[in-house]
Amino acid sequence: MSKTGNRKQGFTLIEVMVATAVLAFSLVLIYQAFFISLDSFNYCSNFLDVVSWADEKIWQSQDSIGRLGSIAGQAEGSFESKSRKFDWRIDEDIAGQNTTLHKINLVLSWKEGKRDMQLSRTAYAIYEKQ
Repeated sequence: MSKTGNRKQGFTLIEVMVATAVLAFSLVLIYQAFFISLDSFNYCSNFLDVVSWADEKIWQSQDSIGRLGSIAGQAEGSFESKSRKFDWRIDEDIAGQNTTLHKINLVLSWKEGKRDMQLSRTAYAIYEKQ
């Protein structure tokens, strides 16, 4: 009788441990990719919620400067959209030596889990005396 004749066919403990380690590592990579995708989706969802609001606020400031010459320096506040709180701050400066050109800065911020997220917009407006 040969040595291989009565040997049982099966996996060794080392083979099982290597297969388990490869499977565990693969699952960790899949979960990590899933959570990164979910985080990106949440950021994009919040971004799409507030970008139209930010554009409207910039437009209102440009219109106010065009008609009145100023938006009175700085304003801030907060609002809620889809049960998430967004804080905003808008300020206006005269751009350079030209006193008719005004720079408008808008900053939106919100909490995304433990991280602070921020969206900034800058625009310019001209005030022409009539």
